[in-house]
Amino acid sequence: MTGILGLMMREEYRLHVSYSSSRVFFTMPLYVILFTAFFGATFGTFSGTMSLSQIIIMVHLGLFIYGLSVGAFGFLGRTYIERRYGKNNFLVTMPFLVPISFRKVYLAMFVRDLIFYSFLILGPAFVGLSIASIVVHYQFISIVLLFAALFLSFLMGLAFSFLVSVIYTRSRPVFLAVVAGFMALVISNGVFNAFPLSYLLPSVGLQLAVQPFGHDAVMAAAYALVSIAVSALFMLLAATLVRVEFESKSNHYTDRFYTFLYRMRFFGRYSVLLAKEFVDIIRSGLVSKMAFAYVAPLTFLSLSTWYINTGLKIPVGFNAVFYAGMVGFFGVLVYNWLTSIDLQDYYETMPFGVPDLIKAKILAYLLLTFGVSIAFVVGVAFLNGETRLLWLAIPVLLITSLYMVMATAYLTGLRTSSFLFDPSVMSRFAVVAMVPDIIITILSFSVDTSPAYAVTGIGLSLTLLLIATKFFYDRIERRWAGTGFS
Repeated sequence: MTGILGLMMREEYRLHVSYSSSRVFFTMPLYVILFTAFFGATFGTFSGTMSLSQIIIMVHLGLFIYGLSVGAFGFLGRTYIERRYGKNNFLVTMPFLVPISFRKVYLAMFVRDLIFYSFLILGPAFVGLSIASIVVHYQFISIVLLFAALFLSFLMGLAFSFLVSVIYTRSRPVFLAVVAGFMALVISNGVFNAFPLSYLLPSVGLQLAVQPFGHDAVMAAAYALVSIAVSALFMLLAATLVRVEFESKSNHYTDRFYTFLYRMRFFGRYSVLLAKEFVDIIRSGLVSKMAFAYVAPLTFLSLSTWYINTGLKIPVGFNAVFYAGMVGFFGVLVYNWLTSIDLQDYYETMPFGVPDLIKAKILAYLLLTFGVSIAFVVGVAFLNGETRLLWLAIPVLLITSLYMVMATAYLTGLRTSSFLFDPSVMSRFAVVAMVPDIIITILSFSVDTSPAYAVTGIGLSLTLLLIATKFFYDRIERRWAGTGFS
C-alpha cells in the first residue's frame, strides 16, 4: 500500500497547488506556526474567565470536528468521479482501470488524509507552541502530550467521518439513525451530564490524566488505547462496508425548463439563465448539498453555543442579532456551490457574457436562501425568547447576505473555489468579510446592555454595507467583462 499512498500524497499536494501555487500552499503552515506561537505566548493575558482545561477541551472538540470535515469522502466520492473534475482523473478511480483493490485504495486515502492534514495543521501548531514555550516556559513534555491527545481527537473524528460517509452511500435511513444516535449521546452528556465527556471522546480523558492536569499514567494509557481501538474499529467497519464501485445511476427528468422560465419571467433578461440554473440545480442533486453546506454550519453553530453554555457551563452571549449576521456571512458557501455545478465551457457559444451569468447566480442565491435564512433566524429568536430583537435581526440578515454574495461574486466571479486560494484575492476577501462580521458580532453583544449604542452602531454598519454592496454590483461588469467561461 506504500506505493499507492505515496502517489496519493503527491496527488493531494498537486490538487491543493492547482488552486493557487506551491508558495501559497506552504504559507498555510507558516500562518499556523505564527498564530499558535502568538496564542501560546499571550494566552495568560486574554484567557479571562475560561480555565485552561476548558480551552483545551474546546480545542479537542475543534480537532474532532476538523477530522469530521476532512474525512467526508463518501459525500464527495461521486462528485470526484462524475462532476466538477470531469477533465481530470483521480487515483480513487484506478480500481476500475487497473488490478488494485478498491478497499486498499480506500484505506490508503484514510492514511493519506491522516498524514497530510496532520502535517499541514497539527505539525505546524506543535512547532508554534514549542516556540512560545521559550517565552512563557511551558514544559516541553506537556506540549508533546497535548499534541498526542489532539492527534487522537483528530484521528477519531476522521475515522468516524469515513464510517458515517460510507453508511450514507449504503443506506440513508441507517445514516440518519447513526447521526441521531450520536446527537443523543452529545445531548446526554451536555444536558443531562449522564457520563463524562471522556467516555464520548477518550482523548479528552487522556489529556486530563497527564500534566499539567494530572499524573495518572495508567488511566492515560487506558484512554489512549481505547481511543486508538475505537478509531481502528471505525475505519475497519468503513473499509468493510464501502462499495467496491460507484455505480452510475440513470436518472430521468421531465422537461421543466419552460416551467421555470414562466416563473422567472419577472427577472427580464436574466429569466432564461435563471431557469437554466434551477434546472441544473435539480438535475445535479445540488439541493441536498447546498442544504448541507448552508444549514449544517448554522446548526453546528447553534449546537456548539448550546453545548458550551449548557454542557461546559461557559457563558457565551449569542443572541438573534448575532445569528442573523452569521447566517448572512455563511451564504458564501451556497454561492460557491452554485459556481461548481458543472463545467461552464459550453457557455462560450452563447450570446451573453460572464457578468450576465454571475448576476443570474446571485439572483438564484437570493431566491434559494432568503426564505430559509429568515425561517432560521425567526426560529432561533423563538427558541431563545428573543422575538423582541427580530426587528433588528431581520435587516441584519438580509443586508449581510446581500453584501456577502455581492462581494464574493465581485472578487471571485465564477471560480470561487479557485480564487479563494489566491493570496491577493483571499486577503481582500478576508477584509471585506471579517471586518464587518467582527463589528456586527461585537455590537450584537451590547444589544441588551447598551441598546442605543448597539442599534446606532449596527444601523451605521448596515448603511455602509449597503453602499459597499452597490459598489460591488456596479463593478461586476467592469471586472469580469471580456473574460472567458473556461
